[in-house]
Amino acid sequence: MCGLNDRWLVGTSSGVYSPDDEGQWKRLGAYPFRITAFYRSPERVLAATGSGLWQIRQGPWLQLHDETLTEVMDVVDGGQEVIAASAYGVALGKTDTLGQTHWRWLSDDLPVNQRFTNALALADEQIIAGSEGGVLVYSADGGWRQTTLRDVAVRSLTAVARGFYAGSDGGLWFSGDGVSWQSVSESIPVYSFAECGAVHIVGTEQGVRLVNGEGAWQSAGLESTRISAVAIDSANARHWLAGACPGGLWETWDAGESWTGITEIQHTVEAIASPGGALS
Repeated sequence: MCGLNDRWLVGTSSGVYSPDDEGQWKRLGAYPFRITAFYRSPERVLAATGSGLWQIRQGPWLQLHDETLTEVMDVVDGGQEVIAASAYGVALGKTDTLGQTHWRWLSDDLPVNQRFTNALALADEQIIAGSEGGVLVYSADGGWRQTTLRDVAVRSLTAVARGFYAGSDGGLWFSGDGVSWQSVSESIPVYSFAECGAVHIVGTEQGVRLVNGEGAWQSAGLESTRISAVAIDSANARHWLAGACPGGLWETWDAGESWTGITEIQHTVEAIASPGGALS
């Protein structure tokens, strides 16, 4: 049987789904949580949920949250500490020798809309946070600082080799350093971004869009649907999955020319991890 890093993971409003060895999509364990994001590394898979933070395992899942950490929207592994984004701010979790994770909060002094954090990325020793009030950057020695992307809700952050993409209610933005941002799209809401080589796709309020090398967009299907998650198969750049909110999971094998709904997953989908670790 394939391990968790060798298979698709789809986060729905009713738990995590993955295809079995026969290709049938099934829920992993008896955990009907709303899944908002994944973090996957060779060592472990983390799932952000509406009720906290879990490490996904083949057997019983491991609870990482305490009574203070709820409504987790995103998660990244900072090495010494796990970093969680929630509706109440950004928290750092460190696990003690007994296996208990203790959390400390970084955002208490920020305005409410900047505390509400939807997405995270890391840049060297800095935390990049996408909030309801734009993107902020945190460093241990300097605290929080504003960026040029402000006063707009940021729904996703994606690290790429060149920098970062931010999906927002005002479209898609790019930054080389996480601080200075420029708009690279029309202003329709963008919820997710994925790339595989030269292929770039986004999930928007109006379906999936394909971004060409000049920055122009073209429709790639599902136009009447809000797409909250997209992912590209690293083994086949024409094979994509898209998660609708609402509307379930959709699949294309021809780069968006035709889509098929996955009948086993009718729930809202907010997170997809493709085999090998690529996330959305």
